[in-house]
Amino acid sequence: SRSQALRGGGGIVVAAGARVSAMSVEIAVRPDGVGVVTLKNAPVNTLCTPMKDSFLSQFPSLLSDPKVKAIVVTGAGKFYSGGFEISEFDEIVSNGGPEDYKDVLGEMFDALDHSPKTTVAAINGQALGGGFEAALCCHYRVAAPGAAVAFPEVTLGLLPGGQGTQRLPRVAPLETVTQMILGGGPLKAPQAHAKGIIDTIATGDVIEEAAAFALAHPPRPVSKRPVPPESAGEAARKALDAALAAAKKQSPGMIAPDGIITCLRAACSGMSFEEGLKVEMREFVHLLFSVQSKALRHLFFAERTAAKVPGITAAPAPLKKVGILGAGLMGGGIAMCFAQKGVPVVLKDAKQEWLDDGVKKIRALWEAQAQKGKITKADFERLMGLIKPTVRYEDLSDVDAVVEAVPEIMELKQQVFRDLEKHCRPDAFLWTNTSGLNIDEIATVLKDPSRVMGCHFFSPANVMQLLENVRTAKSSDRTLAAGMAMGKLIGKKTVLVGNCDGFVGNRMVAPYSAEAKMLFEEGADVEAIDAAALEVGMAMGPHALGDLVGLELFWKQRKALGDMKKQTKTYYGPYELGDWLCEQGRFGMKTPDPAIKASGRGMFIHRGREKSVDPEVLAKMAEIRKQKGTVTRAISKEEISERLFFPLINEGFKILDEGYATRPSDIDVVYIFGYSFPTVKGGPMFYAENYIGLPRLLERLRVYAAQAKERYTSNPHYLPVDYFEPSPLLVECAAKQGMRLPPGQSLIETVLEQRRATKVPSSKL
Repeated sequence: SRSQALRGGGGIVVAAGARVSAMSVEIAVRPDGVGVVTLKNAPVNTLCTPMKDSFLSQFPSLLSDPKVKAIVVTGAGKFYSGGFEISEFDEIVSNGGPEDYKDVLGEMFDALDHSPKTTVAAINGQALGGGFEAALCCHYRVAAPGAAVAFPEVTLGLLPGGQGTQRLPRVAPLETVTQMILGGGPLKAPQAHAKGIIDTIATGDVIEEAAAFALAHPPRPVSKRPVPPESAGEAARKALDAALAAAKKQSPGMIAPDGIITCLRAACSGMSFEEGLKVEMREFVHLLFSVQSKALRHLFFAERTAAKVPGITAAPAPLKKVGILGAGLMGGGIAMCFAQKGVPVVLKDAKQEWLDDGVKKIRALWEAQAQKGKITKADFERLMGLIKPTVRYEDLSDVDAVVEAVPEIMELKQQVFRDLEKHCRPDAFLWTNTSGLNIDEIATVLKDPSRVMGCHFFSPANVMQLLENVRTAKSSDRTLAAGMAMGKLIGKKTVLVGNCDGFVGNRMVAPYSAEAKMLFEEGADVEAIDAAALEVGMAMGPHALGDLVGLELFWKQRKALGDMKKQTKTYYGPYELGDWLCEQGRFGMKTPDPAIKASGRGMFIHRGREKSVDPEVLAKMAEIRKQKGTVTRAISKEEISERLFFPLINEGFKILDEGYATRPSDIDVVYIFGYSFPTVKGGPMFYAENYIGLPRLLERLRVYAAQAKERYTSNPHYLPVDYFEPSPLLVECAAKQGMRLPPGQSLIETVLEQRRATKVPSSKL
């Protein structure tokens, strides 16, 4: 579960999980008559109700004490404040509706703003979200050179709800305001000073200089300052319209930018500060209670909990040097990930020409970054120096771990693992990058299979954020701890999953792909199928994606199965059209084999960024339908969407049912960061519970299961499929939809916890 939730109000964000016992404000009076207010809530001084109460109980003493001439507000340790405690929002939403919302922090912020004595924020580190708003409530701001300010609320589908939308336009240019609030990124102290947000940069101790500044300047509340003339009028209106259009283009479907711009329009319209705050509160509450913000808050916590593996207590062994086996696209990308984090890499391949080609591609990628100014020439030389290419296994003798990235052939992987066992240290981890081979089978060739774990990187590995770590039946806690730490080290969103066919991601995408093919065969237009995926928020439709990644690899996988009647969790029978496309040399936009030139033709004819369905494809599909005796029909947009996504989600329930994933939120992380599922939908499991509704999902799956049964029982050309058969976990959860849940916890998670309380947990994770 998440950190203890506390009743709270607007002004956020980035921190979570603060320690309740230390939420306080410390007040002291210096000999020079400056009162110092220190925000104390380790580790990042999050704002919350107990801290607000502590502040309000002590701050009046500074105002009434005649010895106190001015007041400085700072943060304990290295942070000013990381913002409002996010988990409090879940309790707010759980315990009432929008009409019940109370702005708890407003009283604290008003006290700083209305103080008859000068208040100065001594920004000693990062001031984020509500922490930045607290600084803006002071009359002035003095910052350490390494400090930074930011409003990251938009990343949670929110806006600065602690007066930030009305204060920032009064101290900064409108362009800076829109960039900070719509973009969510940080502004370093020197840049913030140049924009007028920071009044001065400290050259020495920030509290000393803030105290001197406070004594030398009269009170000047930000709330009493007018918005600059250049941030008002017709020019401002056009600037805000343009900023909103740009935000919507960058983040399609996001509703937070609309609320943000509404608040900024209020600030720039000549409206009073107090009236502007009413607009801000209305828009903030609307967003807070939206399912979209709930989805993004869910994802915020899901990313962090995914890295925590229940029952694994072993300390991760350090990775001071790693080996990568295979210098192809995947192996080279993995090598780049480690080198970019300063870890020396031994990059091995079987042939010198393969090795040279791999290093050449790595060099070209980093050279491109250098040309764009993303890295310096010195960085480039340092990175290249961290990669040692070799064709000798002996050069792997001192590495702490090896990531094997050779082609997806079981016999080949087993052979290289035998070779690795001969040449690597006995305590070195042996990790295999595979997208679907049985890792337990790979590990059988070793004397010590506990060293083995799957590491499913996504291509290109140096770009894609997800890493699926796969636990085998014999993976040791030491191996798993090191693997999860490795993912964190190289900056991946890392999820531990069980060793089932396709793991989590590819197992779930298989029925999605199978239904895309079946829908076309039954009469749906290719464009309509892809459009249904885009409407949910996917970056691409299934057919366009197939062309993009290339069709040859999947063709080879189908042929390798031999018996085309065989089905697995990632293969649901023959694909006549796909086989024909590849037999005609129509591999889409790329091929795994560099010797085969991609034709730019697959399902679509591609001309630059434009594409159209090839008439030859339509003719071939008509021929296949005739051969099978398939009767086409009109298929609604709703049915297309449901048949694409509902079996995918159902497979996620089965994965949880079978113990191959620990939490529904882990599956959401896999799909957000590995398969471009829309962040505003929270991932497929969140989407099912909060957008679709589990009873509806169950009912529609049963309808489609009956349709599929009718198809294969009436036509021998079709095989039965199981992906519409509802998971027992889904049936159980659907029956409990509407039950009261702990704040921030999903129904699926709650049911799984109830199961674990009465049953022995699955041994698969």
